[in-house]
Amino acid sequence: MRILVALGDIFDAENLISIESTQIAGISYKTIGDAGLEFLEDWSRSNAKVVVNSWMNPAGMDLEDWDKIGVPKEFADKQLRIIKALTDMEVNPSCSCAPYQIGLIPRSGSHIAWSESSAVIFANSVIGAMTNREGGPSALSSAIIGKTANYGLHLQENRIGQLEFEIDFETKDFDFSLLGYYIGEISKNKIPIIKGIKKASWDQLKAFGAGAAASGGVGMFMMPNITPDYEIIENPEKLNVTKRNLDQVQEKLSDGINPDVITFGCPHCSYEEIQYIVQNVKTKKPIWICTSKEIKKKFKKIPSNVKILSDTCMVVAPVKEMGITCIGTDSSKSAHYTQNLSKIKSVLKSREDLLRGD
Repeated sequence: MRILVALGDIFDAENLISIESTQIAGISYKTIGDAGLEFLEDWSRSNAKVVVNSWMNPAGMDLEDWDKIGVPKEFADKQLRIIKALTDMEVNPSCSCAPYQIGLIPRSGSHIAWSESSAVIFANSVIGAMTNREGGPSALSSAIIGKTANYGLHLQENRIGQLEFEIDFETKDFDFSLLGYYIGEISKNKIPIIKGIKKASWDQLKAFGAGAAASGGVGMFMMPNITPDYEIIENPEKLNVTKRNLDQVQEKLSDGINPDVITFGCPHCSYEEIQYIVQNVKTKKPIWICTSKEIKKKFKKIPSNVKILSDTCMVVAPVKEMGITCIGTDSSKSAHYTQNLSKIKSVLKSREDLLRGD
């Protein structure tokens, strides 16, 4: 309660409001370390329990097959202690950054407290739920109390588009990730309006939002006739986006040449995305596909150079300690954090190019 009230004081919230669900980040031992593990075990020993539907973000490894991809045992032992501390508090061990793909779909207009950046922007923009970008401790606090501070994107008057981007070219799958990253860099923590996109799938909107949340502090975006919320300020600043802008993002996030492994699933792959990948593999390079446990179980026969991993992703896995020096990815978010968090190189290309080995 002290954590939630302190946040409310900082952001001038008038009160706390009830929430329907939480999605809790800070699950990987790679990102929270020994201090985070101690924090979670301390709360778990105090017999704290969550009171709303609460799910975990990805861990630092596949919880069952971690040894098959070279995760160090010391890392694995501490990762499993993190998961136990949270499950003892009755948090669902979903370990997915895309919980809306596996059943956690909040009602439009409902208040939630989610913390994974790509999940937050998807919930606000595509589903129409209302959440700020929580930290791991604040999301866990909300899970235990059942409330969150009433400020930011919980208030309708703050859910208004502020910058208008005009797209004058046809957007394909890979373009959505690049476009999101480009718009996020410019928008920072403002709400962008994107015009010129006639239709988009959930997977494309997922990729767009992940890119925008990685490069900026974007918690929500608006697309006419696509996203449920669409309200803009009077006379917003207008900017044009060209294909060259996207090419520059790809160049910036490609500082490697020959990836050790090709990775997909940042955010986690849907069933349809994995189906496309396994049916179109041409390259002989190792391929890792990150997804949820529920979706992983649906795939029994896959090419020999492909591994489907659940519970984790390339961003929060200890890839450097596993001997990986460069990854190939179709995700601008993954490339961004590979360079800035994992401190290894990345090659950012379309899914089709990566599968061909181009």
